[in-house]
Amino acid sequence: MTTARELRTASRRALRDHIVHGHPVDPRELEGWVYRGTSLGLPDFVAKLSWKTFQKTFYRDPTSGRLLGWNVRLEQDGIDAPSRPKLRRGRPVTEWHYEVIPPEGVPMPRGFDRGLVIDYGRADNPPGYVQLLKDPLVALAPGSADELLGVSYAVVAGRCIETPTYFTLEREARIDFVPYDEAPRAPRPLRLSETERRWAEELFAAILGTGGTAGTDGDGERLPPFEATDRSVFWRHFDAAPAPLVRAGLRPMLHTLVFLPLVSGFRKPFYKLAPEERARFLAAAAHSRRYFVRQAVVTLKMLACFAYFDDPRVRAPFEAVPPLGGAA
Repeated sequence: MTTARELRTASRRALRDHIVHGHPVDPRELEGWVYRGTSLGLPDFVAKLSWKTFQKTFYRDPTSGRLLGWNVRLEQDGIDAPSRPKLRRGRPVTEWHYEVIPPEGVPMPRGFDRGLVIDYGRADNPPGYVQLLKDPLVALAPGSADELLGVSYAVVAGRCIETPTYFTLEREARIDFVPYDEAPRAPRPLRLSETERRWAEELFAAILGTGGTAGTDGDGERLPPFEATDRSVFWRHFDAAPAPLVRAGLRPMLHTLVFLPLVSGFRKPFYKLAPEERARFLAAAAHSRRYFVRQAVVTLKMLACFAYFDDPRVRAPFEAVPPLGGAA
């Protein structure tokens, strides 16, 4: 039987093999426990800049019945030193919350479905990259949850992107601190994160062609560039008004247009493209042989117009036009 300590010097290939051939984990064996985590598979200089040791917890919420958890930052006293949580205002520093779920129905690399899944997208985390991450979790010994192995991968536009971030978990102590002052908030899966909104706004600006200079209306009046408009009204309306299917459909379309340039000759996501590259990519996407890509461009174009004309300065020149039959 391989132990967590023995895996500290294992290659990434060996660690991946342990994930693919790992043992199931009974979630009931995790409830109420804190595990000591050790990062594996990263170069030494990266490990020194990040967490080498940390804690993960497994907490059964009494209200919802969900198996939840959070990471606890530790003082980096050494790989074998006792766990000493970092404190802020006298409380342990916790972040990267998650829910632990079965693997059924979860997109994942082939063979990563042997145990449970730590899903950061199902908890109320701040918007950002963490919401794309999932960690398969397997037991190192059959029938035992004392030592576990995990790895992180991201799900982007339906594609699973493996990372070199492996970690072991060793059962350490019972949970003695819960960071929720009240019932944990459920995630809002249909609401775009702030990062996703920035991506959408960059696409909107490129589609409208108002990225850096103001355009004009039909009478030559100067219009503000998209970046100078107030987009908060649009997002507030979008979160409240469209049907759930519309809001749910935007995320896969957005991720497709943001990350498709990586595999279509540009080798960079959309937000890293130069203005002329963005224009070339969108022109190609609008004529793609894939219906979903063409439809994504059409949908983002429609939403871009809504977002732009939600600004009263953009609407003003057009609202001043007299109705047909009125005085000139």
